[in-house]
Amino acid sequence: MDLKQAIASEAYQLGFSAFGVASADYDPIGHNRHLRWIDKGYQVDMRYLEGGTRKRFDPRITVPSAKSVIVCALNYYHKLENDPSKPYISIYARGENYHAIVMDKLKVLCGKMNELAGSCTYKAYADSSPLSEKSLALKAGLGFVGKNGLLILSSNNGRNPAQGSFYFLGSIITDLELEPDSPINRNCGKCRLCIEACPTSAILGDGTIDASRCIAYHTIQNKGEIPEEISSRMSNMIFGCDLCQSVCPFNKDARESDEPRLISDPLLISPDPESFHNMTEEIFTKRFEKSSIGEKGYRLFIRNLSIAVKNSG
Repeated sequence: MDLKQAIASEAYQLGFSAFGVASADYDPIGHNRHLRWIDKGYQVDMRYLEGGTRKRFDPRITVPSAKSVIVCALNYYHKLENDPSKPYISIYARGENYHAIVMDKLKVLCGKMNELAGSCTYKAYADSSPLSEKSLALKAGLGFVGKNGLLILSSNNGRNPAQGSFYFLGSIITDLELEPDSPINRNCGKCRLCIEACPTSAILGDGTIDASRCIAYHTIQNKGEIPEEISSRMSNMIFGCDLCQSVCPFNKDARESDEPRLISDPLLISPDPESFHNMTEEIFTKRFEKSSIGEKGYRLFIRNLSIAVKNSG
């Protein structure tokens, strides 16, 4: 077993669903695509997406000695349940905070890499840096970008059996010289299900999203007032949105995650709106201290809940 295979084996033992390697060289195609998206204003007020854009697509700015980037995917899927009369929380936020879960696994993997290689330089990230992990995942052959802008994992000659979009990504920039994987040449074909399912027309159909119209953006990132045009179409969504994923054919055979820390909290699958409304900020902080929900704060949560209640009335 060569070094790459040995590292992949360790990744799978840690519970990762897919593993791939990309070269650490600059990705001008991904960078230019990102700049065009910014130029159109689709990032809205997410200013952190505007600065240091080259760094997102050039791992060697972060690790000058880098030769490879390892990209891993972790399944977070659990059964989609949505009672329109109750607040809806996206599947990804029903368990513990994914940043911590993915990073914990990456740290262990880095330790294994050191053991296997003797010693190496590395930096690990789990959606926690300017690194464009989706672009790296494309280079590493994990999948392709769907019309809904999400990375859709797809089997690469049977190497990674994982399929669909219910996955978190994590990456390790390293000076180890590992054989890079080949990108996958696939697409959504003529399917338009995600475009038709989006109630706010945020999906542009070319793999990009207009965040100003995206329910996920407004319920997670937008700390200001949500335009009536959007809020009136949010239905019962109070944290994130899974509509485009729920209709995607690539997710029809999605398997439930076996990661214990990602198991959906039963109280968040079909929550009682009254219990949420009666929640003080102190109770909220304690209740969601290990959750992605708590990360975004009490005021945003209550604002979204009030909109959902108004929509249901």
